[in-house]
Amino acid sequence: MTLTRVAPSSLGSPAAGEAAGTPAVRPPWVVFGDDWGRHVSTMQHLFRTMLATDTIVWVNSYGHRLPQLTLYDMGRAVRKIQRMLRPQAAAPAAGPAPTRIVHPKALPWHNLRVVQAFNERSLLRDIRRALAGVAPGVAPYFVTGTPMTPGIVGQLGEQAAVYFCMDDYAELPGVTGNMIRPLEEKLLGRVDGVVATARVLVEKKAPRNGRVQYLPQGVNYEHFAEPRPVPADLAALPRPIVGFAGGVSAACDIDLLLALSDANPTGTVALVGPVSIDTARLQRPNIVLLGNRPYAELPAYVQGFDVGIIPYILNDWTRAVDPLKLLEYLAAGIPVVSTELPEVLKYREAVHVARTNDDFVAEVRRALAGEGPADRAARQAVAFRNTWARRGETLREFVTGIARDRRGAS
Repeated sequence: MTLTRVAPSSLGSPAAGEAAGTPAVRPPWVVFGDDWGRHVSTMQHLFRTMLATDTIVWVNSYGHRLPQLTLYDMGRAVRKIQRMLRPQAAAPAAGPAPTRIVHPKALPWHNLRVVQAFNERSLLRDIRRALAGVAPGVAPYFVTGTPMTPGIVGQLGEQAAVYFCMDDYAELPGVTGNMIRPLEEKLLGRVDGVVATARVLVEKKAPRNGRVQYLPQGVNYEHFAEPRPVPADLAALPRPIVGFAGGVSAACDIDLLLALSDANPTGTVALVGPVSIDTARLQRPNIVLLGNRPYAELPAYVQGFDVGIIPYILNDWTRAVDPLKLLEYLAAGIPVVSTELPEVLKYREAVHVARTNDDFVAEVRRALAGEGPADRAARQAVAFRNTWARRGETLREFVTGIARDRRGAS
C-alpha cells in the first residue's frame, strides 16, 4: 500500500485542500491501547476527545505478562478468542468509539522471537487492512501504549511514532518484567518521541533522541462537577464517609485503611471499584466494599463522599503513578487526602498530603472539620484547568510537531 504524507500544518485548512482541488485530509491515528470500552482509561479518555474529528484505528490490549493457569486468565483468553473470531470486529464501530477496532490475533509469549514474528505479521496485516478501509493511501500517526510493540514501529509508513508511557510497566505486580524490559528498551530506540504521565517516567523513559512530553492525567470536568443525587446504597451508610473510588489492588495500603477504620468507628470507609486482592483483613463493619460501578454512575458516588482518599503505598510502581481519581475528586468538589505520591504534589495547594498513617488520619480529620464553599470552588478550579480536552490538544501538538520536523528533515 502506497502511503501519502499529509503536512500537519495544512490539517483542517480549506485553502490547502482547495488549492490542490481536493479536500484536506487528516492523517489517521493507529493507537495501541487497552480493550476499548472494558473500562475507561487514560488513553481512552484522551482519544475520545478526538473521535468527532479524527479517524482512529484502535488496537485492543496486547498483554504485558505471560498467562498463568488461573480461572481469571483462562476466562480472559476465552473472551479474547471470541472477539478475534467475530466477523463484525472489522466493521465500523457504532456510537462514541474509534473508526475501527482491531482485536489482536496474537500470542502472549512476547519473549519468544518466533512468537514476536507471528504477532507482528498478524497485527500489521489487520492494521493495514483497517487503514485501507478508512484512509487509503494516507500515512498515519502511530501511538503505542504498550512496550511490547517495537517491531511495529516503522512498518506502517507512519508520519510520527510515539510511545505513550503511563506506568513503569516492569514494576507492575503480576507482569513479566524480564520480558518487558528488553522490548521497552528496543522501543525507546525506535520511536520519535515519548509521552509520559509522570515526571519520573519523563526521566527514566526518555527515547534515545531525547524528545519527551510530560502529559499528566486529565479529567472530564462536567461529568464529575455536575451535581447528582447520592446513590441509595451510599446514602444508607453512616457518616462521615471516607471514600475511595478506584481499584482495590496491591497499590492500596491495607494497614492505612484499617487505621482509618479505627479512627472513624461511627462512620464508614467506603471502597468503590473492582477488587483484585484478598480483602479478608478488610472485613469490618465500618469498611464497605461496594464493588465496581459504571463510569456513568461514578460521579454520584464520588460526590457522596465526605472525603476522597488516595491510600497508596509508596514503592517503585506507585512513584510513577499519577492517580486518575485525584482530579475526579477535585472536580466533584470534595476534599482529598493522599499519601505522598510524587505526582500528587503538583496539586498540593488543593490536596491534603500525608507522610505516615498517623498523619493521614489527622489530615482526614482536618479535612472534615474545616470545609467551606470557597474551598470547594478552589478545588474545582484546579480540575477545570486540567481537562482531557486540554490534554488532547497537547498530545496532538506533540505528535504533529514531530511529523513536521520529520518532514522538514526529509
